[in-house]
Amino acid sequence: MWRIYKACCNDWGLWLAFISGLACYWVASGGHLGLTLDSYYYLAAAENWAQHKQLIDHQGNIYANWPPLYPWLLALGAPQVLPFAAWLHGVALPASIYFFSRWLPVQTPPLIRNAALLSYALYAPLLASSIYLWSEIVFMALLTAAFAAFLRKEKPSILILYIILANLMCLQRNAGIFFIMAWAVAQFFIKGLRWRVIGAIALESGLAAVSFIAWQLRNFLWVTDAQDFRQNIALIDFAESFRLSLSAMSTWLLPLQVPELVRIAVFMTLFIAAMVVATKPPASRPIAAVLLLTFGCYLAGTWALRMNIPTENDRYFLPLFPFFLLLIIRALQAIKAKKLAAGLFVLLMSYHAARGVKNTLMWHQTKQKSAFGILHHQLGSHFRCAFGHGNLPDEFIVGFQRV
Repeated sequence: MWRIYKACCNDWGLWLAFISGLACYWVASGGHLGLTLDSYYYLAAAENWAQHKQLIDHQGNIYANWPPLYPWLLALGAPQVLPFAAWLHGVALPASIYFFSRWLPVQTPPLIRNAALLSYALYAPLLASSIYLWSEIVFMALLTAAFAAFLRKEKPSILILYIILANLMCLQRNAGIFFIMAWAVAQFFIKGLRWRVIGAIALESGLAAVSFIAWQLRNFLWVTDAQDFRQNIALIDFAESFRLSLSAMSTWLLPLQVPELVRIAVFMTLFIAAMVVATKPPASRPIAAVLLLTFGCYLAGTWALRMNIPTENDRYFLPLFPFFLLLIIRALQAIKAKKLAAGLFVLLMSYHAARGVKNTLMWHQTKQKSAFGILHHQLGSHFRCAFGHGNLPDEFIVGFQRV
């Protein structure tokens, strides 16, 4: 903890990112997290765990759609679950910013480093995940912490920390397994396929995925009810899944007002160029391989599931955004026209900051005009039965909107 405190005190750019991100979080949420249909699963499971040590959703079914860590965390705040959740998100957001800062190379120029931190802190989908009662913001804190540990796991103590964080990541969201797989495969490329190396990597990855394997076995053996998320698998074809994923990632570079095909073409061009440039210096090839496989495994998983929902694409591909920033920074270190590249990077980061602020103001206005009563009327009676009390808090319940 002392090292974290000392690092923060000596890094004004990190403090700027903290303050900016938390300010947007507070303005957008007003201290009250927004609720959507997913939120009711989390809340009911948390309430039932706190009271009866059972994971039961708001419909009375065994909780199996998502891993259990988020309801367990929320249950720590019972009976005041929602105020506790707001504080939990308020801690997870700066934690994810801090651990992302640990990814950046030591030799990163201050201007680029601080622009990247501010861009990440004000990234609109990251802020959205913090102001709604969703599991993504805690997952982002665990993901950034796990990757920071992965980059330094030559030390035995850090390796143990990585295994613990990886298990917690999988207990927060099933998507955590994609990252463990990607980082395991990347090590085979980097270290070779000697039997001793294969055994060590397999043992490390197996230990990192114990929680995921245990949770899936629990669902397979004891959960007889059909899980809701299975109904969302294979709803669209591969071509549509591919298009939606590229469309979501293209907003990392250009606003939604730009035609989709143009956005996708620009994104693909820059991504391929950055990957080619980042692999030129021999010293950068190992981390470039890790980044490429991280993208590959995660995208392959989403394309195979084919459950991309257009209104939630930003949430699906939020975990890849910090890896994209790291890729761009690595590519900038390898090119000669550093001043021009730095200027373009700062311009790109300014776009993210402006977009984050604009969305924050929009969410704040939406909160003030909330149609809470409509969904309260539709879900209130059932939710009251599950929770055992008569009143829902005056939160705002709206769909995720972005500009």
